[in-house]
Amino acid sequence: MAEWGALLRRCPGKPDRGFKSLPLRHKALVALALSAFVAAVVPAGSLASAAVCTKMHMAKPNDSWTRIAARFEMSLASLLSLNGASTDTALFVGDQVCVSNQPVMSPPAERLNRRQVVAVIREVWPDELEETALFVARRESNLVHTAVGGRGDCCIGLFQIYWTVHRSWLTKSGITDPSQLLDARANAEAALALFRRNGNSWRPWWTSSWRP
Repeated sequence: MAEWGALLRRCPGKPDRGFKSLPLRHKALVALALSAFVAAVVPAGSLASAAVCTKMHMAKPNDSWTRIAARFEMSLASLLSLNGASTDTALFVGDQVCVSNQPVMSPPAERLNRRQVVAVIREVWPDELEETALFVARRESNLVHTAVGGRGDCCIGLFQIYWTVHRSWLTKSGITDPSQLLDARANAEAALALFRRNGNSWRPWWTSSWRP
């Protein structure tokens, strides 16, 4: 999440140069007043953390928080949280709005075709599980190992592994960057580990109509 920085709008007129001569005992109150002023005047899209945001949207005429959330297929609550905003926060044309804090990923050097992907899954998964694993991978990514999908591009690779949910244990197992999950073998191995972590269950991939 050089991301963004809409400039603080300046009020017209000359600055009050007498401000600098305020007694020392008033400086804390002045700082507090300025903080309150900035929070009230500057749009939330101008205040979001550049270190967190990885994808920006410039507000256009007729944009609203709800419309932006729908456009980028994310929940309104997530959008507001990313921007430190509420539904009452003003949104102005030209404001830079954070629409994702998902890491930017680099594609793998080697891209496999579907036949090669099937071979990788068969190598990684035990014989008694490989057919179901292939079914899951087809349903999740259509066997495209570079697929990224889900709400806010949350899910990565063959088995659409949710990076932010599983990041802690994935990091401990050597996957320290989400881009690694775009590699077919790394993703298949991570999916098998996830299966084992769930008590040899397909629970992470359950749907309302499929629960083996």
